[in-house]
Amino acid sequence: MLSTELDAKRLEILKEIVPSGRRFGLMSDPATKVPAQLQAIAEVAAALGVELQTANVRGPADLAPAFASLRAGGAEAINILSSAMLFGFREELGRLSLTHKLPAICEWREMAEAGCVASYGTRLLEGWAMLAVLTDKMLKGARPGETPAQQPTRFELAINLKTAEALGLTVPPSILARADEVIE
Repeated sequence: MLSTELDAKRLEILKEIVPSGRRFGLMSDPATKVPAQLQAIAEVAAALGVELQTANVRGPADLAPAFASLRAGGAEAINILSSAMLFGFREELGRLSLTHKLPAICEWREMAEAGCVASYGTRLLEGWAMLAVLTDKMLKGARPGETPAQQPTRFELAINLKTAEALGLTVPPSILARADEVIE
């Protein structure tokens, strides 16, 4: 599954969790996203009947203003796009999500543990394991052109019920039934 497909799936899940939502925020690290990816997400949002409001975050000083801007612009929920920089500030993102009453979905389970209402994506440990295998092959003399490209094939949905409750949300049973992990 490509990154754009994961971003679209997260938007669909967020729409199920906040079914009345008509305006969602999209938090992005501009160093890691390309216009075509953002356009694809906007097309999915339009198909779901959701207007997107984008907030670019270049560093930790941008986090609180981004949440405030999204809230002031009428965002009812937020899709935090994957980025190593944003992952590094997952505790702050979880806190800001609660402070601004903006349910957030993200890619990694660790971010759901930190306060996002949900996550959908790969497991970081599995990605690191694939990287370790590839590194081992290279160190043993394999040429890059001889090693097959690998992509994750397993994607997990985690739901943070504690965050959902704090935000006054009821997670639909259909989402809970699909969840690989429920954080209580």
